[in-house]
Amino acid sequence: MKILLIKTQGAIPLQIRDRHLEKIKAVSKYIKLSAISSLDRQEIEKNLADADIIVSIPGVIPSIKGAKNLKWIHSFSAGVEKVLTNDVINSKAIVSNSSGIHAIPIAEHVIGFMLIFTRKFYETFEKQQSKTWEANQDLTELHGRTVLVVGLGHIGKEVARLASCFGANTIGIKHNLKNKPDFVSKVYSIKQLENVLPKADFVVMSLPLTPKTKHLFDMDKFKKMKKSGVVINIGRGSLIKEEDLILALKKKIIAGAGLDVTEVEPLPKASPLWNIANVVITPHHSGWSEKYMDRAVDLFCINLKAYLAKKPLPNLVDKKRGY
Repeated sequence: MKILLIKTQGAIPLQIRDRHLEKIKAVSKYIKLSAISSLDRQEIEKNLADADIIVSIPGVIPSIKGAKNLKWIHSFSAGVEKVLTNDVINSKAIVSNSSGIHAIPIAEHVIGFMLIFTRKFYETFEKQQSKTWEANQDLTELHGRTVLVVGLGHIGKEVARLASCFGANTIGIKHNLKNKPDFVSKVYSIKQLENVLPKADFVVMSLPLTPKTKHLFDMDKFKKMKKSGVVINIGRGSLIKEEDLILALKKKIIAGAGLDVTEVEPLPKASPLWNIANVVITPHHSGWSEKYMDRAVDLFCINLKAYLAKKPLPNLVDKKRGY
């Protein structure tokens, strides 16, 4: 069985090390592993022809038209919208993702966003630059606030757990209402979103991007929120209709936004978001840590063992649903 692993360049948390390759090889003596740089397109095309499995981050996975033996594509990312091309959807190849590995760093990132808004760290840091000793009179607490988590997957559940540790009341939007996760006081369906938004001080978006979730958050949703409400998006940029968010912030329909993702990435320098007060932007790195690829490879190996044993993959993606 041949595995084509495409190695990314640049970002340190996403780099494949020798220890990662050895861990994959150790799963079975029947594995032939070809690890090729994403920059070497000619070598990738050459190895694609007889690859049974392709493994990489979504942005560098090539067209599968020449992959005659392809049976499985595994993404080192949770989101697979860039993987699910028409060729992939219409092929017999199964798709899996790395859902679950990002929960810890992203949930901590979300808490960081919340604390920036409650403890006013951003304003205090600005004063520090001018050596101004001036107490902020507008400090508040996360304790007692209501946090609405839209999407209670691995990440959403970890956000709920950490928020509850601060004494926040956590509620959630969930596809299946039968099983209420720990640390969530109440769950609602996506159809109830507009009714729930007025309850929330923070709205955390941790949904996958699908045709149904694109621009889920538009002006109608922002108008349902508290004027003191803050949106936090660590899912995908297109969950929000960005022009509506900009208008809602400028008109003070909502109080602020913490954005790790934007509709266009990198965020264009001309975007008004850069200069709007109470907007905190991070460059789509909330899931990164030095443990990223260790966790990603461990999870791939779990799925690989299941695949070789002809068992269901723990991280199998429904190609029609998009996650």
